[in-house]
Amino acid sequence: KETKNPLTCARTHSTILDAYRQDFDKYAKKLQIKYVELVFKNIPTQLGRKFKYSLIEGEYRKRELAPALDLLITAGIAHKIFHSAGQGAPLGAQIDPLDYKVIFLDVALGQVLLDLDVAGWFLDPHAEFVNKGALVESFIGQEILAYDDPHAKKNLYYWNRHARGSEAEVDYLIQQKNLINPIEVKSGTGKTLKSIQLFLESHPSTPYGLRFSTQNYSEYQKIKSFPLYAVA
Repeated sequence: KETKNPLTCARTHSTILDAYRQDFDKYAKKLQIKYVELVFKNIPTQLGRKFKYSLIEGEYRKRELAPALDLLITAGIAHKIFHSAGQGAPLGAQIDPLDYKVIFLDVALGQVLLDLDVAGWFLDPHAEFVNKGALVESFIGQEILAYDDPHAKKNLYYWNRHARGSEAEVDYLIQQKNLINPIEVKSGTGKTLKSIQLFLESHPSTPYGLRFSTQNYSEYQKIKSFPLYAVA
């Protein structure tokens, strides 16, 4: 805001990331630090999809990397998004503990780890939104966590269906009292809403779904649409 220079912001973000790295030895054993660093760098590369240790380059085993991810989650640097059947409250009772996505604590810091040019958001924001779907999805998860009760640990959930010819995935599920609401995140205008419609069809007790996209406020059938900035 003061310099109006995105490069200055990127340098500040790099300094913050270095500070996190320097803290690794405070909550990880010496032999674990290299694994924590590996997972730390790889989380942003796997945004928007099921997290797999096999995608981390090198001859590493899950038993070496999983504790490193657990340490980052305990430190609040990363957050798991568990798959849930979403058939009712509580969402946590219907999870698959081996099926989860992972988001980083902050999308701006994640962009620096990915070595992305942040200037594009200022020069052509529409194109950046369209091409950065995984980052936009991560942003919504980050905001859900930010606006929740700070005194209680919040878990994130998503839903998918692997039916042949009818695959679907809803980015987030939230629980409001005893009701479950699906959230679909679109980096563009989000005209195709097949997944959230399939969720609503297969979950008749769900009153409506939410869509966040670059479109303005609207409501059609059982889907309420909001612009991305209105997630709060």
